[in-house]
Amino acid sequence: MKVSQIKYVRPEKDDIIAKINETKEKFLQAKSVEEFLEIHKQFKKESNAIETMASLASIRFTLNTADEFYAKEQDYYDEVMPEIIVALSDLNRCYVESPFRKQLEEHFPKVMFQILEMQIKASDPIILQEKVEENKVCTEYTRLMSEILVDYNGEQIPFPSMSKYFANEDREVRKSAIIAYAKAIEDRKDQLDEIFDRLVKIRTTMGKKLGFENFSDLGYLRMQRTCYSKKEIAQFRENVKKYLVPLASKLRAKVQKEMGWDVQHYWDNGVYTKVEPKPFGTVDQIFEHGRKMYHEMDKATGELFDKMYDAEAFDVISRKGKFGGGYCTCLPDYKLPFILANFNGSLGDIDVLTHEFGHAYAFARACEMDCMTEFAMETAEVHSMSMEFLAYPWIEGFFGDCTPEYKFNHIGGALCFIPYGTIVDYFQQQVYDNPDMTCQERNDFYNKIEKEFLPHMTTEGIPAFENGRRWQRQQHIYESPFYYIDYCLAQFTALQFLALSQRDWKGAFEKYKKFVHINSDLDFCDTLKACDLLSPFEEESFKEVVKAVEDILKI
Repeated sequence: MKVSQIKYVRPEKDDIIAKINETKEKFLQAKSVEEFLEIHKQFKKESNAIETMASLASIRFTLNTADEFYAKEQDYYDEVMPEIIVALSDLNRCYVESPFRKQLEEHFPKVMFQILEMQIKASDPIILQEKVEENKVCTEYTRLMSEILVDYNGEQIPFPSMSKYFANEDREVRKSAIIAYAKAIEDRKDQLDEIFDRLVKIRTTMGKKLGFENFSDLGYLRMQRTCYSKKEIAQFRENVKKYLVPLASKLRAKVQKEMGWDVQHYWDNGVYTKVEPKPFGTVDQIFEHGRKMYHEMDKATGELFDKMYDAEAFDVISRKGKFGGGYCTCLPDYKLPFILANFNGSLGDIDVLTHEFGHAYAFARACEMDCMTEFAMETAEVHSMSMEFLAYPWIEGFFGDCTPEYKFNHIGGALCFIPYGTIVDYFQQQVYDNPDMTCQERNDFYNKIEKEFLPHMTTEGIPAFENGRRWQRQQHIYESPFYYIDYCLAQFTALQFLALSQRDWKGAFEKYKKFVHINSDLDFCDTLKACDLLSPFEEESFKEVVKAVEDILKI
C-alpha cells in the first residue's frame, strides 16, 4: 500500500488512556511471567496502531504545514500526547516494578529497564501542562520556519532551498545567498527570540518542578543518556578543542590557500574544492542509481529500498509550505519507514538520501524488536552517518568525474561538523544552566564559543550571524534540546567506519550490521565495545581518529 493511500483515523485520547489503564490492571493481576508477556504482546500491537496514526498525521502535516486538517491534527497531538505519555509512564512501572522482573530481564534487554526508569522520571504528571505548552511552542517555530520565503534574485525561495547556493563555485553567488538567507533570520529575530525565550522558561519550570536546579538534568533524562553524563560530554568537548579543532583549521587553511582567499568568510564554509560536486541526472535517475546501490550493497537494503519506493515512502522535492528539514520516521503497522527531504541540486541531496536510509535500515530492524524502547539518539545517528560513508563504492554513479571532489567535500564536512555540533550543545548547556540570560548574553556567548571552535572563519558583514544569531537557524536548538551532541558522538564513530571501509569495505559493512543488530540490547558505550570501536570519551581515541582522517584527506 502507498503511504498516500493509508486511511487516517484519529486515535481518541480517552480511548488510548482507557486501554493503557486496562493493560496496567492486567499486568498487575498477571499470575506468571508467561501471562505478563502475552499481555505485553497484545498491548504492543495496539500501541503500534496508535503510533502509526500519529506518525501518519505528522508526515502529512510536514508535507504541507498549510494543510488545515493536518495542522489541526498536529495541534491535537501537541495537546494530548503529554497526557498519554504520563499514562504510559505509569504503565511502564509495571515492567520495572514487576515481581517477574528477573525473568523479564531474560526476555528483554536490561538497557530497556534503564530507559523505562528514565522515562518514568521524565514524565511525571506534575509537568504535564508545561509539556503541552512546549509542544505547542515547538510547532509554532516549525510553522514560522516553514513559511519563510527568502527574497533572492527576484524570486521568493523556500528557506531550505537556499542551501543549494552555499557551495556554488562563484564566491559572489555564495556571499549574496548567505546574506539574503541571514537577512530572513534577522527580519524575524524578535519572533525567534520570543519563541526561544518561552521554551527556556517552560523547560526550566519543568526541571525545577521535578526537583532539579534547572532543565539540564531533565534534558539528559529525556535524551536517555544511560552510560555517560555532563562530565563525559565536557571531556569530549575539551578533546574536540584540543584535537579536532586544530585538524579542522589545518584543513580549512589548505582549502583557503588553494582557493586564494585572503580571509575565510562564512560564505566559504561549504566549499572544499574548486569544482562544486553536484549530482547529475533527474530525481528519478538519482533514485534509479540508489536502487542499484542498495541492491548491490546487501539483500536486506535492496528489499527495503524497493518496499519504500513502491510505497512512495520518499518525499524529496522542496516546495512552499513543506517542512524545511529532513527526517526518517516509521509506520509500525506497515513496518515501513518514511523519508522526507528537500532536494535542491547540491551534493547534500545524496548525503540526505544515504543518511536517512541508514535510519530507515535501523527502523526496519526496530520493527522486529519486541521491546518497549527505541534506539537512543547517538546510536541512531551512527546508523545514518555511517551509511553515508558505506555508500562510497557507488558514489561515482551520482557524481561521475566529480567523485573525488565529492568525497573530499563529504569527509572534510564531516570533520568540520564536529566542532560546530559541539558549539550547539555547549550553547544549550550554557543557556539551560543559566536560564536568566538575556537574549544579548546568549548571542554574546554563542559568538565567543564560535570563535573558539571555528577560529578559521569570520561572520563579519552577515546580518544576524555577525551578532551571534547563527544559532537561530538550527531547529534542534528550539525543538530538541541536548540532541545535537549525539550527532557529534555519532560522527566520531562514523569516521571509524570510514577508515575501516577504506581498508576492507565488506568487513566494515559486516561490523555496521552487527552494530545495528546488537544495539537494541546494549547501551551506546557497550555497543562500541562489542563492535571493537573506539570510545569518544577517551583522549587516546581522538589521537587515533585524527591520524586516520589526516591519512585519508592527505593533510
